[in-house]
Amino acid sequence: MSSKSKRSEELNIKEEPNLTVDILEDNENTEVDETSRGGQEGECDPILISSKNIPECKNEPEEPCCSNVSYINVPVVISQFKICLQLENSVRFCEPVVCIKASKKTLQLKECKLIPGTKKVFIRGVIKKVLEYASARCQSSKGTSGNIRYLTYLVPFECTTEISYINPPEIKANKEQKFIPLEYHFVCEDKGYFNQNIICEIVRYKINELMCREDVVPVENIKGQDCFYKMREKIVLNLHLRLMQNQVVCMNKGAN
Repeated sequence: MSSKSKRSEELNIKEEPNLTVDILEDNENTEVDETSRGGQEGECDPILISSKNIPECKNEPEEPCCSNVSYINVPVVISQFKICLQLENSVRFCEPVVCIKASKKTLQLKECKLIPGTKKVFIRGVIKKVLEYASARCQSSKGTSGNIRYLTYLVPFECTTEISYINPPEIKANKEQKFIPLEYHFVCEDKGYFNQNIICEIVRYKINELMCREDVVPVENIKGQDCFYKMREKIVLNLHLRLMQNQVVCMNKGAN
């Protein structure tokens, strides 16, 4: 064997392992990189869970109230009424009060519910009052001094009343399930209706009150000035309410 062939064999033996190792290392690195990239991207990739075709169903026209007329869905007045409530409460101050300067009142209706199947309405709310009063602090030869303060509190009221209908509400009772036994199976019948809510709104209100001083006593270091720590209120509340419900109303097509 010549020296050239020996040299080439030696070179081939030495180069093949190096080339094989280099190729394997490149493949492994490539697979690891692709796997790591695929894991990161796979977390945000969208996945289609399911897909299906929805068939079309046939419908039959249905007149909501009557035929050959136009119809609209509008709020209808069920009842409008006025109630009168008489309230009495007492207020205690934490300092001697000389006089009440002003009294501001607002009405908040918390509940107004018509009981289905009856004409009874349950009403509940509060009167929010803000009193501005003058308190006595001290007295000198030149006169009496004090502070102008504010007091905010709530006067609750509650009652129930029986009303008369202008237009009766549309309330349909939902029937319970009925199982009809047959020879080898049961037939279930169930019906349901969606009833529109009855809305209650305040038309107007009027509050008349009388405030009476109690526990009137002279204050120390203040001569000739009687103050009070307690006050009793008598309130007459006139409340006008309206009940409404969305209903389908039929109209003549030729009517304006």
